[in-house]
Amino acid sequence: MGECGGGEYRCWEELLPDALGLVFRNLPLREVLTVVPRVCKSWSRVVAGPYCWQEIDIEEWRQQQGKPEQLVRMVEMLVARSCGSCRRISVSGLPGDPLFSFIGDQ
Repeated sequence: MGECGGGEYRCWEELLPDALGLVFRNLPLREVLTVVPRVCKSWSRVVAGPYCWQEIDIEEWRQQQGKPEQLVRMVEMLVARSCGSCRRISVSGLPGDPLFSFIGDQ
């Protein structure tokens, strides 16, 4: 087996943040927010930055949570993390115009 940096395999932490973001987008939202940041510092930076949040799909999460105030906080947090790079949000039941205005302003 190769070792990080010296063999035929590369460390996950050496992947470009954009590439890691693409991988993490295939994981459930709960794991991306709670498990992935604890793996290593580079993964934590990827999850905290815009790399995972260009396309935000929280419909499944919304169905499990069901509380409008939690939905508002989650949308605000993820849209803010996208740093203006969000292209698509998939969620139903957004509670009103202030949240739409926030999304539009970001």
